[in-house]
Amino acid sequence: MTGSAKHKTMDASPHGLMRLYYRILLSAALAVFLLHGVIGLVTGFGDQYGPVLIGMDAFLVLLAVLGHELTAHSQSMEKNPPRGWLLLFTGLYIVGLASETGGLASPFFMLLLVTCVFGGLLMSGLGSTLLTATIGALHAGAAWLFPHGVLREGLDGVETTILGGRSMSIDEFTGIAMHSAFLFLGAWIAGRLSSEFRTKVVRLEDHAKRDPLTQLPNRRGYMEKMREEIARAERFAWPISILVIDLDHFKMINDEHGHGFGDAVLAQAAQILRDSVGPVDHLARVGGEEFAVSAVAADPQAGGELASRIVRRFNQHPWHEMKPGLKVTCSIGVAALDTSRSGSSPDASLSRMLDEADQALYHVKETGRNNYALAENAAKQQGAGSENSQRVAG
Repeated sequence: MTGSAKHKTMDASPHGLMRLYYRILLSAALAVFLLHGVIGLVTGFGDQYGPVLIGMDAFLVLLAVLGHELTAHSQSMEKNPPRGWLLLFTGLYIVGLASETGGLASPFFMLLLVTCVFGGLLMSGLGSTLLTATIGALHAGAAWLFPHGVLREGLDGVETTILGGRSMSIDEFTGIAMHSAFLFLGAWIAGRLSSEFRTKVVRLEDHAKRDPLTQLPNRRGYMEKMREEIARAERFAWPISILVIDLDHFKMINDEHGHGFGDAVLAQAAQILRDSVGPVDHLARVGGEEFAVSAVAADPQAGGELASRIVRRFNQHPWHEMKPGLKVTCSIGVAALDTSRSGSSPDASLSRMLDEADQALYHVKETGRNNYALAENAAKQQGAGSENSQRVAG
C-alpha cells in the first residue's frame, strides 16, 4: 500500500457501532455454521441433534444480516434503531445457542461477551447494567438447569432439575462466577471508554464552535444556533433582530499598539457586549473585529434600542484606563426576521438577515461610523446623506 492510499476510518457513531457488532456476529456465526456443517458431513450427522444446531446457526447468520440491514436502514431514515432491544434479543438467542453447544465451555460465550461490551458502548449505564444482568442471569440459569442443552436433557430432565434441584461441582460454580464477572467487567470497561470518548467529543465540538480569545461562540457555532432559533421563530411567528457589530478603525489600533493590545481590546469589547445583551440573546464573535447579536423576541424597534445602548456603552466605557487617549467605538447594522415570508428555509432567512444587516452596517460606515442603522431605514437613506441617519449621543 502506497503512502498516498486513503485509509478508511471506523464509523464510531451509534449506527456505525451497531453495524460493526452485527458484522462481528455475522463473521462468527458463518464460521461456526461452516464448521458444524463440515463436521456433520464428515461424521454423517451421527448426533441426531446436529441438523437442528446447524439450523440454529443459520438463524443466527440470518439474525446478524437482518440486524445489520436494520441499522443501515435506520441511518438512512435518520432514525435511531432500538439498540437495547436488538442487543437483548440477539444476546438471549446466543444464550440458547451457548446452552446447546457446551454450556460453560461453549465458544458462543465470546459472542455473549461481545454483546455486553457493545451494550456498554451504546447504552446508558443503567441500560447496559440491565442488559448484562439479564444475559448473565439467563446464561448462569441455563448452565444450572440444563448443562448439556435442552435438546439433550429434554423437557422432562429440565422439570426434574427444577423440582428436585441439582448440585453443582466447584468447577461449574467457578465457571459460572467467572463468566458473570467477565460479562460485567467487559460491559463496565466499555461503558467507561464510551463515556470518556463522548466527553472528549463534546469538548472538541465545543472548542470547534468557540472563539478562544473571547470565549464567545464563533461564526460556526453562531450559525448553527441561529438556524434552530430562526426555525423556532418562524414556527411560532415571533420576531428576531440581528445586530452585526464592527469595531471602528480597529486596524489602526493593531498597527499603533500591536496585536497583543488589540486582543485585549477585543476581549474588553466582548465583555461590554455580554453586559449589554439579554439572557436569552445569542452573542458571537463572527470575524476579526466583528461580532453578532441575535435578540430573541425583539422587533426592529427593540433591535434598534439594543444597538443604541451598545453604541452608548462603547462611548461611555473608560478605554483610557487601558491606554491614555484610547477610545474605541463601534458601528452596528440591524436587520429583523420577516415572519411574513412563509416557506423560507432557516438558512435562507438567516442569509437574508445577515445580508441586510451588513448593508445597514456599510451604510453606517459610509455616514460617519460610531452609530447604528436599521436595515429598512438604511435602504431608504442610501445616498440621502447623513442628516436623516439615526445618531447616538456620545
